[in-house]
Amino acid sequence: MPLIQLFAKPPVEGKVKTRLIPDLGVAKATQVYRYCLQYTLDLVRQSGYRYQIWLTEKTRDLIFNAEPYHLQQGTNLGSRMWQAIDSQLREGKHIQSEILLIGSDCLDLTCFHFQQAISALSTHDIVLTPAHDGGFALIGCRVIDAQLFNRVKWGSTEVFTQTVNNAQSLGYQISILESVRDIDTLEDLSHYPELLSLIDHS
Repeated sequence: MPLIQLFAKPPVEGKVKTRLIPDLGVAKATQVYRYCLQYTLDLVRQSGYRYQIWLTEKTRDLIFNAEPYHLQQGTNLGSRMWQAIDSQLREGKHIQSEILLIGSDCLDLTCFHFQQAISALSTHDIVLTPAHDGGFALIGCRVIDAQLFNRVKWGSTEVFTQTVNNAQSLGYQISILESVRDIDTLEDLSHYPELLSLIDHS
């Protein structure tokens, strides 16, 4: 059965949505993050798929409902994603395994995207849902090699392209789905009335 891995940070003020802090302030930037995190947690909980929560640090925040979680391991985002995906693919090596890894700041993601990605993995090695900012909001894998994330400039507009280039170099069959929007800037917020209402009334 497919497994969804949710990569997230605990909603600690000053550590989340830092690109929004100059415009919104620490408290409102954290509110935006908490809203997106709650949406994503609800999404995976209601998806019907197995899921895991992978956090950057320990937390007792009630948003996680005291669920068990894993701590991310690695020196950068690529190594942390590789370690998480690889650990579960190796665990399921005797059966067909599909891992979907997502972040916590994309309100465009729905269960339909999970279904699309899992379907694509029946005939491809990896699947990517690009983000408008040049990154990706979802990556699905049947196989994983540490080289997939080698020399990727995390946080840049080149993340998606560099990841695809690495996958091609590894000889992977790649499926690319329709792009979605991550929430990182004020311009991103303008597409979501619920977020604008949140910061206007806080």
